[in-house]
Amino acid sequence: MKALTSDESSLEGRVLPRKVQKLGTSSLIITLPRDWARSHGLKAGSMVTIVEDGDRLVVIPYVKGRPLTASFSLKHLNICKHLGRVVFCAYLSGLDGLTFYSNRPIRADLVEKISRVSETINNDSVKVYLNNMYEVNVAIEEYRDDIANALANYGRSLASAFSRLSQHVAGIRMTEEELESIYSDLRGLAFRTLRSGAKGVGYGISQEHLNRLLMAGVGLMVLVNDSFYKLGKDLLTLDSQLTQDERERVKFLFQVLEVSLVAASLGVEPPSIKKEEDAYFKLRSLLDLEGELSDIVRNSTAAYAYILAKTLDIARIIKNIEETLLCHALFKKYSESEQEI
Repeated sequence: MKALTSDESSLEGRVLPRKVQKLGTSSLIITLPRDWARSHGLKAGSMVTIVEDGDRLVVIPYVKGRPLTASFSLKHLNICKHLGRVVFCAYLSGLDGLTFYSNRPIRADLVEKISRVSETINNDSVKVYLNNMYEVNVAIEEYRDDIANALANYGRSLASAFSRLSQHVAGIRMTEEELESIYSDLRGLAFRTLRSGAKGVGYGISQEHLNRLLMAGVGLMVLVNDSFYKLGKDLLTLDSQLTQDERERVKFLFQVLEVSLVAASLGVEPPSIKKEEDAYFKLRSLLDLEGELSDIVRNSTAAYAYILAKTLDIARIIKNIEETLLCHALFKKYSESEQEI
């Protein structure tokens, strides 16, 4: 990417020099670029918002229904470390744009990390482009659907997936590639459905938006309620079939879940990136058991194997809770446009 010069004053290059002029006895003014003003529907008498951002002043045109946007400075190591999470959570929670900027040229690996998110989301709705070597913009495609219709389509797709599993059991074999394809399509549908339900209007990150992130965490905790209840009933039935050593292991697994949930909850308010990260990495010790699951099942009682599998299911849900709360902490602590117009 070549450096832009002051002569490259096109709208595409985002380098738009203006001369500061005097108005009256004490006021200073600059003019807005004509093409930019036209593209945002601005004319004499239109309102704009001026946001002070360190050495910069950001001009935000006021347009009713303008999408939610947020900006982050890459001087924060936690933002650099969690770039993918920030972009992914921005998509799921209804934002339509992000800006990442730095006072030095942005490293290529950071741009690549941002770009990889579109592959995770499994569609082409996330576009990453460089304004200049100091600023990266993320444009998220408008996606708005009636939430009832979106949920109905998602439900039908899930039903179809289970129907395919039934066919597999009946002898119409499913390949691993087909399973991966079905799963990828379902993830894409889930992401778009979440985005459709989370869409909001206004400027910047508001408390309303932050509350949506927290409510997503609450929704996941409700799933843990149900899973906990089912696991508890199963444990009451199977407890007598566990060996003493297996009882100790089950106790340890439950303690990991407990500590992880407590650590995640403590990081909510005031937001603590460290507590949310600690909660996430505590769970990894449990989820890493998935790689050893076949050996564990082979050398354990059927009761322990069943309880372990159910515990890992709950751990996956809690992992999503922790991801959501970590995103909340990142947005709450580092987003530089929390006001809502």
